[in-house]
Amino acid sequence: MYTLGFQHNMKASSLYTLDQVRDRDWVKKMGHTPTLMDYSRFNYVAQPEDGIDLVDLVPKIGPYDKWATMWGYEPIPGARTPDEEKTTLDEWARAQDATSYLRFTTAGGGTSDPGNLTEAVGDANAVEATRLGVKNLERVTAMLLGATTEEGEPWNDLTELHTRILGQWATEMNHVTALVGGFHSQQKHGGQPGVRFEPVPRDAQAGAVTFLNEQALHAPSFLLRPELLRRMEPAGVMARVKASQKRVIASLMNAARFDRLVEQAAIDGAAYTPVAFLGDLRTGVWSELASRRFTIDAFRRNTQRAYLEVMGDTLNGRTPAGDDLRAFVRGELQTLDARIGAVASSAGDAETRMHLADARDQIAKMLDPKFAPAQPATAAGGAGGDALDTLDTFDPETGEWSLGCWRDPMMDLLMSLAAIRR
Repeated sequence: MYTLGFQHNMKASSLYTLDQVRDRDWVKKMGHTPTLMDYSRFNYVAQPEDGIDLVDLVPKIGPYDKWATMWGYEPIPGARTPDEEKTTLDEWARAQDATSYLRFTTAGGGTSDPGNLTEAVGDANAVEATRLGVKNLERVTAMLLGATTEEGEPWNDLTELHTRILGQWATEMNHVTALVGGFHSQQKHGGQPGVRFEPVPRDAQAGAVTFLNEQALHAPSFLLRPELLRRMEPAGVMARVKASQKRVIASLMNAARFDRLVEQAAIDGAAYTPVAFLGDLRTGVWSELASRRFTIDAFRRNTQRAYLEVMGDTLNGRTPAGDDLRAFVRGELQTLDARIGAVASSAGDAETRMHLADARDQIAKMLDPKFAPAQPATAAGGAGGDALDTLDTFDPETGEWSLGCWRDPMMDLLMSLAAIRR
């Protein structure tokens, strides 16, 4: 497709409904994404009961590819110059108004559009797509031991696949973070009605945070089975889970995302305000503090440390936070400190009490200027960029690496999913 002049269209995978992505006949004819030029590498949303054929689980030439090739190469009789072609080309382009799956990534939208993601399937409804994707990851995990056991061989394949499944879990969770501070978009030009950017509705943004608090910020129990882990290693999964959860929290707290939340509240009316967002995140991560008598297990202590690390980096990192972000994070830490102080006596075990005491100590250091790291002499304004994913780069907003066109798309997982369907 590159040789035809095609650019990546990361928005395409959000332009089919979940029902279409799971429809055997639709997928056979149309693919699970409208174009090959989206990094939507395999259909992780489809369930075994959908009966989709193995060959249809991977992308194929889709309707956008055919339409865009027509737009770019179809001869226009009578047109002798590019200017004489323009009227006809504009008429053809208007097909995107009525047929959404012919649309392209919105110019200037970057990662503000939650549909404009790499490695996503069914992100027209990212929460439900992720829920379905996790169901498949659970199925694959249940098959790991049998699939990787070979007489006389070490457990390298088990370790590799387990690590990849955890990485895929984190990737799918980060598709949900894109809803927060997001804008649904469509490329439009003069003469077309409506605006190019519409804020994601408040309830959808708040629902995304609720989902992440319930799913991403609790350890995935299906990956913590001793019969797997104790064949792999003496220790390490807790650190990997924490790192994955920290990706999610860092994505939520990205400065560009926060700036959009501030502007939505200032401009767009009934918005998901930054204060509401931060409060929902805090109460979700620290939900144990709402109980009369509580304990905090080791995995949740890790999650809460990840939260504190991200908040500390946001407040005192080498790239200064924006004014509102700095003020609101400081306020959140002060609120959390007061809450811990009020309920610490209700902790039900010594581990929880020590964890809470340490958390208050870390918060005190974050709020004390003498502990802040030295700022670089020429600090860049605003943490985190907002450009569209590029090859072999890390996007701090989505928490994802874009690793290039020839990356192996976890085909081992695909084959395992295919096996479930047999």
